Amino acid sequence: MMHMRKKFSYKKFSTCWWGLPLILPLILMPLSSHFSARLQLPDGDVYLIYLPLAMMVAMLMVFDWAALPGVGIALLCRYILYISPAQALIATTIFLVGMSISWTGYRMHARSRWSAGFGEFSMMPVRLFWLGFFLPTLMLILLQTVVTLGVLPEASGIFSQDPFTIRTLINYQSLLLSCVSLMQVYYWLIRMIKNPRFATLLWGRLKRQIADEVTGRELVCWAALMAMILAILTHFRLDRENLLTSDYTLTLLLPLMLWAAMRFGYLMTSLSWSLILVALYQFREQFVDMQTQLLHLAIISSNLLVFTLTIFLMAAIGNRQRRIIIKYRRAALTDPVIGLPNLRALDADLATRAQSTLCFLRIPELDLLSRTYGLQLRIQYKRCLAGHLRPLLRPEEDVYQLPGFDLALRLESATHLIRIDEIATRLKNYRLTWDGLPLQPSVGLSYCTVRPPVSHLHELLGELSAMAEVSLNSGLPENLQQGGVPVQRKVKDKLAMLHEVQHALDENKFVLLAQRIQGLRGDDYHEILLRMVDSHGDQLKPEVFLPVVHEFGMSWEIDRWVLDQTLHFIDQHRESLPAARLSVNLFASTLCRPHLAREIDVMLKTYNVEPWQLIVEVEESHMLSDFSWGNRSINQLRYLGCRVAIDDFGTGYASYTRLKEVQADMLKIDGSFVRNILTSSLDYHIIESICCVARLKRMKVVAEFVESDDIAAALKKLGVDYLQGYAISMPQPLSSLPPAANNKISS
Repeated sequence: MMHMRKKFSYKKFSTCWWGLPLILPLILMPLSSHFSARLQLPDGDVYLIYLPLAMMVAMLMVFDWAALPGVGIALLCRYILYISPAQALIATTIFLVGMSISWTGYRMHARSRWSAGFGEFSMMPVRLFWLGFFLPTLMLILLQTVVTLGVLPEASGIFSQDPFTIRTLINYQSLLLSCVSLMQVYYWLIRMIKNPRFATLLWGRLKRQIADEVTGRELVCWAALMAMILAILTHFRLDRENLLTSDYTLTLLLPLMLWAAMRFGYLMTSLSWSLILVALYQFREQFVDMQTQLLHLAIISSNLLVFTLTIFLMAAIGNRQRRIIIKYRRAALTDPVIGLPNLRALDADLATRAQSTLCFLRIPELDLLSRTYGLQLRIQYKRCLAGHLRPLLRPEEDVYQLPGFDLALRLESATHLIRIDEIATRLKNYRLTWDGLPLQPSVGLSYCTVRPPVSHLHELLGELSAMAEVSLNSGLPENLQQGGVPVQRKVKDKLAMLHEVQHALDENKFVLLAQRIQGLRGDDYHEILLRMVDSHGDQLKPEVFLPVVHEFGMSWEIDRWVLDQTLHFIDQHRESLPAARLSVNLFASTLCRPHLAREIDVMLKTYNVEPWQLIVEVEESHMLSDFSWGNRSINQLRYLGCRVAIDDFGTGYASYTRLKEVQADMLKIDGSFVRNILTSSLDYHIIESICCVARLKRMKVVAEFVESDDIAAALKKLGVDYLQGYAISMPQPLSSLPPAANNKISS
């Protein structure tokens, strides 16, 4: 209780007019007068910098009107030592009236922001006008008036009977320089006396204002250069004609202070410059002495005043620019709608951590819910879900907004498995009440461990998204690193393969092989097989690179290249192979192109190839449903005159159902049934049933993987029309096809 009472008493003592506001001016006034630079010249005395006025304004900045009694008493005590009590009262009244008028104007203009910290760019013009310009000007006019009228003796002050002298100009500039440069130093000093904790706050602000890229070496370099120039100006006594010891060296201070203004912030710059001014005037003998002409002295004073305004303005601009940059950087790392850190922030955080566990939350049902209840539901759901998960996160972890209906979490890798189970449990218990309805969409959770640098984050998130789809079905968190292979290596290998594919397309590094398919009626044709030559010169089979081609949407580029090369081959070998028929495999996504038939028709006409010479093979998939673009393309190609074959029949889901919907010319039985036809009665009957259905649909049957004569004989008995496999023909380069075909034709 006593401690609280003492604390309350000190607070009252530090704010009431009879406490600190009364005592501080009595202490600071004589000290300020002592350190004010006053120069005695033959024509009279002049002030180079007048510190008491800056101290009095700072008292008002801290204590407001409560500072006036203490300031008045301090002024009266100072003047009563030099002039009569009546004249001291007049001089004190003049100061108090001038300060009251200026402070009233400042308070009316600044309103509630009158006590804002120095360096605020918006408040700088108001403060400079009322406290830096208007107050010194008003004080000059009032004091000069009473001296001219003889109310105050000329000998007691620094003003003469004639107001239009260079002495008056120098004194006026000293008032301006003091209020502009030293007022804030007094303000910080008084604030620290009033509340010692303000020193810690001020030091924190000073460090925050320094640019992030500033190093200790840069600070030491700047300080050393500044110390060297100050030493030359204040301590070295050389010949007056030496340029280094003249006032010309003062101009070297400006670039150094501008360096500080743009790099070190307003607080450090203004404090450094204020102390430099005081030091210069305290050791002024080197560039200001009794023989200095008044005009030259006025020029020096005006230069320092202009330097001060320029330096402080540039420092304030630099501060404002850095704040804007920081604000925009934060905005660039935060989603403006959801209010969560975005993908760029996730990338930055992953780069700064030695190891992280990246979690992916997929919420596909948000699509339907947002279409039903509006976009605001999606926004609110993500915000609330992030808040629901944050109690499980450590301070350095966070939830990140991803485009669409997904979120990401970054966890520290230590004990992440236990925490992921806790997160999964918390996700299952989360529900959002919207318009009185409880909504609980399913959330898929996948995760993996990553180390910097994470150079392929977008691709990695794509892999996590696919694994989160699996989690939606399993109801459990799914680890992307199943099998022990680091996920970053998988993504890296996949991207490397993508670059190989793109390079092969650009450099024409694909190779076409042809495998003869024997027609039991003598109508043989060849299937085109694709190989890719990688950067090491090795030929890669389709199962190595085609999954990457499909995943990254390059299906049409590959299919178009194969079609173009195949039709070009037929055109170039028209005389040696006049009745050649070649079969090409197309991706299911290519088949769904709306104008595929028209594009193939253009290619056929470009190379003068008859449509019947081209057989298009498509893999059985759900894209061959009745009303899909795939089925429409098949009908258009058949109408064009091309033959269409359904590849790998029997492996897809609901194969017979799709067979009812699709009108094709040929049906290729998957090799997994053909390979075991002699040993598996089930495979035998499956092939038999496929042949029966194909005959009902008036489709030719092709059997793949015919690897022995016995298998070929068994297939012939079942009514298969075409045989393909190593027992029939080995794949060979397409370029070697004409001689072989000629030999066969001639035989």
